[in-house]
Order: sequence, then C-alpha cells, then structure tokens
Amino acid sequence: MKNLNDFKEEKKVEAKKEGKLKKDEGADDKKYIALMVQYKTLRRNPDDKAQAKKVFDKAIKLSKDGEVSTKAKVAAAYL
Repeated sequence: MKNLNDFKEEKKVEAKKEGKLKKDEGADDKKYIALMVQYKTLRRNPDDKAQAKKVFDKAIKLSKDGEVSTKAKVAAAYL
C-alpha cells in the first residue's frame, strides 16, 4: 500500500517529464530535427539514396502537417 507522499512524488515526476513548450517551439521540432539528421547521414552513402529519400519525405510531410517551428526548419538547414 502506498503512502500519500508517494503519490505526490509520482505527480511531480510526471509533471517534469511532460514539460511545456516554449513560446516559439513546435510540438514536433525534435522529431523533425531527428529525421533531418538521419536524412543527412544517409544521403552521403550512394547505396542509401532510396532510404534517404523516404526519410526526407517523412520530414517534409511532418513539416507540412505537424507543428514544426520555423526555428527548427532553419536549424535543420544548418546541419
């Protein structure tokens, strides 16, 4: 059986994990940047061009349909 203090601590941990978005941050920024990093590493190898195109298409679709900030798009351009 749990103590009342244990419930309070669990809620504090959950609140820290969720985190709030900053004013100029999109919900899908991290996913977009991760996809762009993966794309830019795959495109260097001539054998992985087809897979790189698939990853790039996913990133573009995410930028159009998801919540990606302009700062994330600019950051991905400078990778």
